[in-house]
Amino acid sequence: MKSILNSEKLIQWADSKIDGLEISSDDRPRIVASCLDIALEHQKAIILLIANKLYGSAFALIRLLFEAYVRGLWLNYCANDKEIEKFKKGKLDKKFVKLIEDIEKVDGYNGGTLSSAKQAGWKVMNSFTHSGFSQIIRRNTESSIEPNYEMEEIEEAITFANAIGLLSCLEISFLAKKEKLSIEILEKVNEIKVP
Repeated sequence: MKSILNSEKLIQWADSKIDGLEISSDDRPRIVASCLDIALEHQKAIILLIANKLYGSAFALIRLLFEAYVRGLWLNYCANDKEIEKFKKGKLDKKFVKLIEDIEKVDGYNGGTLSSAKQAGWKVMNSFTHSGFSQIIRRNTESSIEPNYEMEEIEEAITFANAIGLLSCLEISFLAKKEKLSIEILEKVNEIKVP
C-alpha cells in the first residue's frame, strides 16, 4: 500500500528532525512534550497496525492520538500553574470539549479545526475505541467474522494519523524554539490533504 510507504518515510523524516531537540526541563514543557511524544507513538502504532492489517486496533488508537495532541496543546497554552499541579496529581477535571474550547481561544488555534475534527468524528472515534457498533460492524462479512474496513476509511485513518503526528512535531519544534524547523514542518503539514 503506497500510503503506508509514504507514512513510513514521513515518520522517518519527522524523527530525523525532532530527535535530540532540547527543551526546557521545567514541568510544563516536559509534560507537554510527553503528551506530544505519546501522540507520535500512537501515530507510528496506527501505521504499523494498518500495515499488518490489524485495522481494529489501529482505529481504536485514533481517539487516543487526538486526545494526546489536544491535551498537550491545552497544557501548553491554556493551563495555569494550579491546573498543571492538578494534572500532575491526576486530578484535572475538564471535559475534552472544554479543552478544545480553551485552545480555540488562543491566537493561531482559533480557526475551529479542532472542534470541527471532534464534531465530525468523535462519536465514531469513541465507538472504535470502546468496541462499539462502528467497530463491531466492520468485523463482519457475508460469510465470516474478520476485518472488513473500506479502503477509503483506512486511507482517512492514515491521513489523520499523519496530520496529527506532524502537528505534534510542529509543537515540539515550538517548545525547542527552532523557528526554521517549525517552518519546514509547517510546509509538510500543508502538503497533507485531510479528508
